[in-house]
Amino acid sequence: MPSKNPSTSPSRRGRIAIEEAAQLCQQLHFSHRYGAYAEGQHVAVSVDPRWNEDESTFRVLISCLAFGHRQVDWTQLPVSITPESGGGPSALARLSAQGQTLLPSLAPGEYRLSLRLTPLRVVSVLSQREERLAAQAADDTVEERRIWQGESEDNALVWTLEETEDGEVQIAFETTDARLADAMIMFDLLDPLTHQVRAHQELQLEPARTSGKWEAWCSLGPRQDFPGPYELNFDIVYTEE
Repeated sequence: MPSKNPSTSPSRRGRIAIEEAAQLCQQLHFSHRYGAYAEGQHVAVSVDPRWNEDESTFRVLISCLAFGHRQVDWTQLPVSITPESGGGPSALARLSAQGQTLLPSLAPGEYRLSLRLTPLRVVSVLSQREERLAAQAADDTVEERRIWQGESEDNALVWTLEETEDGEVQIAFETTDARLADAMIMFDLLDPLTHQVRAHQELQLEPARTSGKWEAWCSLGPRQDFPGPYELNFDIVYTEE
């Protein structure tokens, strides 16, 4: 029996389709007035904008369609929507297993599209649910300081998002894994309903005061600007050796 060629395996063919879709997305530009379509050898990408009932915002259906019987797992691949005028992304949504996502509300304007090749870690933070300490029950004027914490999938990176006592929201990343020394952390804080990006930054891990640890942090602003709920998406960009 002839050996199987790994380059033609279903997973490899799916990866080729995803990579081609990412290339096609870079060619696509759209607005509230017109959509976009691009077709390659293995996949097609379409952008279908429609006005919402309020006639002041529009929704966008993004579809990635693989040709033939090609099996592609699009699950959780992030699609980024960025204004043509520049700046960070306005919205970030994740594809379904079928290769589709709907952004329910965008402001009128010109946009460009990009598809990231790897899923981002998604964590719910800044919940609207207020958790109070028993000692605070009798004092409605005192708000509990809240902290969210988690790790990357390989447990190499720890993130912390907290409300400080003076009402500021800060986010920090730290690691003791030397492989991440000088790595960049790209993160987005999203509205889970509209997928709109409320904060987008890139932070570089730097040596901490404690030997063998690297860290990065920044302030996101006052608590009243982040009422929640939100989702935290982050990715580690390793430095090339």
